[in-house]
Amino acid sequence: MKNIQRFLAYSIFASIISLAFYSCEDDDICTDEGDVPRMVADMYYDGTNVPLEDSIYYWAYVYNDSITKGIREATGTSKDTVLIEKNSALGKTSFGIALRNNSKKEIYYTIAQGPDIDVKDSITGKVIRTILAKRDRLILKYDTLGNGYTSKACGFGLTFKGVDVKLVTKTANGAGNWIKKIETVNTEIKDGSTTVIKLFANERN
Repeated sequence: MKNIQRFLAYSIFASIISLAFYSCEDDDICTDEGDVPRMVADMYYDGTNVPLEDSIYYWAYVYNDSITKGIREATGTSKDTVLIEKNSALGKTSFGIALRNNSKKEIYYTIAQGPDIDVKDSITGKVIRTILAKRDRLILKYDTLGNGYTSKACGFGLTFKGVDVKLVTKTANGAGNWIKKIETVNTEIKDGSTTVIKLFANERN
């Protein structure tokens, strides 16, 4: 009798576990794929609405709150900032970069069009110089933080409101930039799938 009771108890327990496992849908799992807030950029050929496909390498920085001095360079490369993400989007027309709350309410992005190229010695195979890819910098500023519904799995998460993104121009007319222009199309970021900026550039040579 006891053996039968144990068997029934085990069977019920296994059935519950199996039911829970098989009833789990895609939106029951909280992932970084479109759920977590990111600065999403769609790329276009300059002066058009034609999507530009390219390989982009990027770095994201925020102000280091443990340092009392202000940022000496509002470019995301000074020692008063901390790297929060380094990644790439290969052969894409859109990419999303990390955000993080900080006391300055600013995030700094360095965006490279394509990879750096190592030039090697034909005999030794050693790298003799590196040709750096074209790099531009963006500064994202936000006004306030809020809480918004993200997804069934993630529930409510952090949102960034009053968002404005600016391109740091290298010359008065921006002639030295590979990114020719950007447009902020959404001022609130609550997920990683909604476009925040349109980025206009020329095809890489």
